Amino acid sequence: MTGIQKKQRLLTMIFGAFAIFFTGYPHVWSIYQPYVMEQAGWSQGQASMCFYLALSTFVFGNIVGGRMQNRFKEKTIVWIGGGIFAAGILASAFLIVPTPFPMYLSYGVMQGFGQGMIYTVILATVQRWFPDRTGFASGVVVTANGLCGFFLAPLSRKLLEAEGVQKTFLIIGAAIAVSWILCGIFFQAPDKSLVNAGGSAAKSGTSEMKQYTSGEMMRTRNFYLLLATMFFGLISYFMVSPVSQTYQIDLGIPSAVAVSAVMLGSIVNAGARLVLPTLADKVGRIVCIKGVLIVAVIAMGVLAVSRSLAVTVAVVLMYGCYGGIMGSFPSLTSSIFGMKHTGENYGFVMFGIVFATFGAPAISGLVSSNGYELNAQVGIPAKLSDTGVTDEYFAQMTEDAMKSGNIAVNPQKTVHEHIK
Repeated sequence: MTGIQKKQRLLTMIFGAFAIFFTGYPHVWSIYQPYVMEQAGWSQGQASMCFYLALSTFVFGNIVGGRMQNRFKEKTIVWIGGGIFAAGILASAFLIVPTPFPMYLSYGVMQGFGQGMIYTVILATVQRWFPDRTGFASGVVVTANGLCGFFLAPLSRKLLEAEGVQKTFLIIGAAIAVSWILCGIFFQAPDKSLVNAGGSAAKSGTSEMKQYTSGEMMRTRNFYLLLATMFFGLISYFMVSPVSQTYQIDLGIPSAVAVSAVMLGSIVNAGARLVLPTLADKVGRIVCIKGVLIVAVIAMGVLAVSRSLAVTVAVVLMYGCYGGIMGSFPSLTSSIFGMKHTGENYGFVMFGIVFATFGAPAISGLVSSNGYELNAQVGIPAKLSDTGVTDEYFAQMTEDAMKSGNIAVNPQKTVHEHIK
């Protein structure tokens, strides 16, 4: 790789991560929600739908953006997706009206879909620049996403108090537009000659790995194992996160400690997105994800039975587990199904997020309606996560990948030894 190519690789990662930073914007919606409800006269359910629409359409944007890579240049998709994203936020400033549907279209659909388009393209392209360090490359990008809430939450709160909702949307929307334009200018995909399609398999001396299309991927058992693993890994976070602060305070834990747990959790979340995928480049992706699920089970068990400050530690660990799953799955998907169609493929795997997002409140509502307390609610995802940590479960995934040549095989090891 020449000096110019190394510089282009660095610029692509930096400005790609800058654009990805703002894809975490929907996660600070809870700060905006009271202001929008007051100004527009919406109910809490109407306001919450903005968040759920953004999260759901994000997945579809990933799929469309990934599929467009077969016909268009990556830079073109960044321009289109980033434009939709920025326009959606800027338009939202003028759509805080009694009827919520215009805001659903701008903040929900346009934001989520545009974010998804650029997210998958940037993630896939950065991985292709680092074919032998895909975990590190994807970790840097998704860490930027995780840091969004840490920085934009306090900034948004100050802007909302000082300037109101409309000006806040305009200011944040302008910042998003700047990140989109800079990314569009400096973003560049590597030459095909630089991309080692075999990735780690070629590095290990095995045959070139199969490059699955999304249709081929969905006909494999591994796809559904990945989908289930993401669901089991994330549902505990989605069940705990909305009530973590209230739950701690109800147990008698000081309010300041409960708030600090959320802030520290955001830092651990972002750190796990970088550290775990980078570590997985060395020790293996499946074993790292298995470790995350084990930690999630332990943390949820503590939340279910403890009444001490151990609950606060468990909350912080849950944030870290969420970051570990979100940081590890892009490179895990490409290591099993290949790099060529990784953008679209990961978009389909991300349906695990959708299932967890809507499954968590459904399970919580069902449990609470039957008279069970909050500790019973947090105990359920511990059992669900435990479903995903058995050796046999991961052995199936590893065995399938070994058969297709997408995980390097050591003839001296059994299937179970490959995942440890």
